[in-house]
Amino acid sequence: MPNALVVFYSLDGDVRFLARTLAKELVMDSMELELVKPHPTHGFMKYFTGGLLAAIGATPPLRPLAHDAALYDLIFVGTPVWNSHPTPAVRTFLKNVDFKGKRVAFFTSYGGNEGKTYQILTSLVPGATVVGHIGFKMPLKMDKEQCATDLLRWAKDLLNN
Repeated sequence: MPNALVVFYSLDGDVRFLARTLAKELVMDSMELELVKPHPTHGFMKYFTGGLLAAIGATPPLRPLAHDAALYDLIFVGTPVWNSHPTPAVRTFLKNVDFKGKRVAFFTSYGGNEGKTYQILTSLVPGATVVGHIGFKMPLKMDKEQCATDLLRWAKDLLNN
């Protein structure tokens, strides 16, 4: 089985739930990305700022990372979808890591639809082999147990290939 890492950003908890489930059930290291200047968590500015920054491709600075992605063969990257784009925190991470020779898989959480997220994520990991992606519509509000089951089945297939 490959040496795997789960990397994620979560504001409302959906991606955190998915990432922690993945890391715990499949016994993998994980790290949550944290912005130096945290994103607004309430009100109009939460959505306005997040959607705008995601759409313009912002790459705000991150706090120091808990793990070095270079030490892993397979990296699972989780992000919410904001305004049909990956979050700025995940964009920063992907732009600052050398993925040459790595296998990368993406998982997302969205309210409306994934939009261009998968294509954008793939474009941010040149040199990597993107081995898959999976998305979930509001896992904590819909059927979180089914989402967890589907995520684990998907990840196990990737780990075994």
